[in-house]
Amino acid sequence: MIIINWICAGLIILVLLVWLYRMVINVRLQLIKPPRDASTTFQRKLDYVKQIQQTKHVSALLFITFCLAVGLFLTTYSLFQVQDQLYAVNEQNSTLRDDVQVMKKEQKKLINKLPVKEYPQEGIGLQDYAWAELFSDDSREKQYAMESDLSNKLSPYFGLPTTLIVLDIPTQTLNIALAGELTSDNNRKQIKDNIKAFAAEAEKIANLTQITFQLNVRDGEKQKQDYSCTFSRENGEDKFVMIQEED
Repeated sequence: MIIINWICAGLIILVLLVWLYRMVINVRLQLIKPPRDASTTFQRKLDYVKQIQQTKHVSALLFITFCLAVGLFLTTYSLFQVQDQLYAVNEQNSTLRDDVQVMKKEQKKLINKLPVKEYPQEGIGLQDYAWAELFSDDSREKQYAMESDLSNKLSPYFGLPTTLIVLDIPTQTLNIALAGELTSDNNRKQIKDNIKAFAAEAEKIANLTQITFQLNVRDGEKQKQDYSCTFSRENGEDKFVMIQEED
């Protein structure tokens, strides 16, 4: 490919040199003006020279045409080569994309087969958060920081890649939404047990009176609700009781 490009460049330079040389000769011949008293012999010689140069012009034009044709042929061949290489690269990219999609699906299947961790008996440290300050101080930054940190802590015990936690201060409600692919029955049962264990640990948060859970799973291209439940209590001294469950 590089050799062809160099050949084409050389042909272009050669064509330009030949054209420039013939143009110089043609201009110089045009500038020759025979004197008025020039003899017939001089005029014939001048016409003869012009005729010879005209013949050479035609030969140079044919040579230039040949060089341009060769250059065009090589350029077309080079373009076909580039097109073939581009097609091969696109085929490789398409194959790689398919392989990546297959790997992602296999990875998701493997993740779904992994057992969900059991909720620790000592809890995850819910009482370590400054709940009283969160409920009394209208600081969205502190609330976002708590929600993000709590989501990361709970993710291993819910087994789904997305865990969204939102604290609704006016209603004293902690909303937890889980989203991911369909999981195994054992993992699903463990997630339910972990939800109950979390609600039991959350009883230590005096300002919290309600907890809602919603499990959304992706089945193909659709997202649907697979499970939801709600825990509630009258005040901070009571235990949380499940008042609603949709399975």
